[in-house]
Amino acid sequence: YKNVEPLNRQTHKTYGVNTVSQPFNFLKDWHFVPAIAAEFAYACGSYPIIFLGDKKMPVLVMGLREGSNVFVTDEGTFDDDHYIPAYVRRYPFVSASNADDQPSTVCVDTSAEFVVSENPERPFFDENGEPTDYTKQAVDFVSAFENDAKATEAFIERLIALDLLETKTVKVSNPQDPENPVTVAEYWGVADKKFAELSGDQLKQLAQNGDLGAIMAHMISLQRWERILRRTSAKAAGDAAKS
Repeated sequence: YKNVEPLNRQTHKTYGVNTVSQPFNFLKDWHFVPAIAAEFAYACGSYPIIFLGDKKMPVLVMGLREGSNVFVTDEGTFDDDHYIPAYVRRYPFVSASNADDQPSTVCVDTSAEFVVSENPERPFFDENGEPTDYTKQAVDFVSAFENDAKATEAFIERLIALDLLETKTVKVSNPQDPENPVTVAEYWGVADKKFAELSGDQLKQLAQNGDLGAIMAHMISLQRWERILRRTSAKAAGDAAKS
């Protein structure tokens, strides 16, 4: 998001979106994409789901290095064999929080490649200044995403309260020093041992509030690191061949 503006029927009365040949061009530089717990089950077959930072917020890993997404081609197309994250599907819209007693404001990134200021294929507003069906659907999606994001924050708080998270690393072999592999990623993840030691009552509570499914999806997703490493190597080889 580069030029976010509150969606306004006057400011954006002639705005809308067009179909473009490179619809995921904006995603090429994102190696991490924020995730919501509700999508873990869908995403775990495609990407590692990890937790980052002091707040241990979840992200989907789509590359090893900043500026390189190994699921988006140089032509700005997405590998449609894999799940498209909700955060990506929400773009170019986003919500901006207001005071506690005020609803969030829906905003739009007017710098998005497919957002145009005149004669759009799908306008934001009709000739009477009312939101089009496209805009209504986008607003509903943004609202649902915001609610899911709040639920995800509560999910993280419960993981922390149970002390389930530990630091994990991903290492690859070092041809120059076989005895000392290179660490290529460090993140927070659910500790297998701590999870195995949960009591029956704790597991029951996790199952009842929906956390258990998200935890299991996260743990399964860590098997996808191999895919990220393989794609990263293939992309590096392809880039080297082009140069």
